[in-house]
Amino acid sequence: MAAQGQEPKFEIGLLLKAAAMAGIAVRDIPSSVNPWTWDDQRARSWQSALRQLSPVLAQDAEIHWGSAISLELAAAMEGATPWTGDLQAELAIKRPHNHAERMQAEMDSALEAMAANHEAERAARAARTPSPAEMQRQISLSRDLAYRGLQQ
Repeated sequence: MAAQGQEPKFEIGLLLKAAAMAGIAVRDIPSSVNPWTWDDQRARSWQSALRQLSPVLAQDAEIHWGSAISLELAAAMEGATPWTGDLQAELAIKRPHNHAERMQAEMDSALEAMAANHEAERAARAARTPSPAEMQRQISLSRDLAYRGLQQ
């Protein structure tokens, strides 16, 4: 991960592999560009391929060379404003790596909540279930009542 404001550095092998994945002939790519600075219609597919190979480096490149995020999105990322569907969409487009991390965190949180709920239900069910001694006492009481009913 690049330091704040520092330009991300791409390894040539990674750029070549991403170009091959995107189906771009490397002879067509100028040596002075990367997927975010190349002014060509094929740059988006090159970006996508590089994002698959190195999501963190791609995120750094998107922050450094990509379009700026809205003030509202920045505030939501800091927790100052609530998330909306539009902000989720903007995050997915402009910061895909952050979006994937956010979605994973939301899924993990939901799974943890489900596990806690399951444990609470299990504990409540256990609290309602009589102990073996209590069950034996209830059975004895029931037998006594039934026996007395037959005697009357």
